[in-house]
Amino acid sequence: MSKRQKFVIATLVLLAGIVAIRLFPGVLIQWRFRVAIFSLLAVLASVWALFDEDFAGVEWVILPILPAMFAVSAAVVFPLLPTGFDLIAQVPLSPDAGSLLGLLVRIAHLGVFVVGYYAALLTTNIYNVAAIRTIQLLRVAHSIGFLVTVATALFFYIVISAFHLSSFLNFLAVFGVTLPLAFQSLWSVNLEEKVSGQTRNFALLTAIVLGQIAWALSFWPIGVSIFALFLTAIFYELIGIIQYHFGERLSPRIANEFVLVAVVMFFVVVFTTRWGS
Repeated sequence: MSKRQKFVIATLVLLAGIVAIRLFPGVLIQWRFRVAIFSLLAVLASVWALFDEDFAGVEWVILPILPAMFAVSAAVVFPLLPTGFDLIAQVPLSPDAGSLLGLLVRIAHLGVFVVGYYAALLTTNIYNVAAIRTIQLLRVAHSIGFLVTVATALFFYIVISAFHLSSFLNFLAVFGVTLPLAFQSLWSVNLEEKVSGQTRNFALLTAIVLGQIAWALSFWPIGVSIFALFLTAIFYELIGIIQYHFGERLSPRIANEFVLVAVVMFFVVVFTTRWGS
């Protein structure tokens, strides 16, 4: 069986799993256990799809991280999607139209999962090959991998924010999902045979910074979407700057562009804060 066939099978199996989580709430087992089972399935499916005789050392652990975490993030955010809409652009909708729009949103999310998960598998497979020999697709893989990583972080941050956890639990949850995402993303820059202390330290630093920001935002009266978007923007900033640093391509112009995005997001947070609420 070819790699592409395995990628398609793994994608379809996990797609069915996401739909099952949403369509059968409360059936047989609780939601958290269904998510745990799906998470295990996502890891096994990703390892099976990516398995190659060339797998060696840290690749066994690092390569499945992105596709597996993207699948889990898409699964846990799926039940949070609205089943219907009452208004769109301040225009009232009929119940049927609102329900149809909700259905289209959920279908679009499933489409994003299919494209994103398949892209994550292709990207990590390119990393596996590029660790052995130079290939031209590596730069494209880095761009796609970075995009999927940021999307994964966004999905997880939305779910964490939606649970309205305490400040300490927000720190732990954001730290827990950020660390492996940052680790695999930074490792992919140089595709090290053995993980360097630099990669470990910067990944840990990124996770701690994001966790501390989540802790601080727990006391800030902002909505779920702004909480998640701000964390995602900071994740994008840190990982982007560190990747450029690892690749020895960081310049003042690039750093200023990243800082500008952070400043814009900060003002978005300030102006959308529900002061006095």
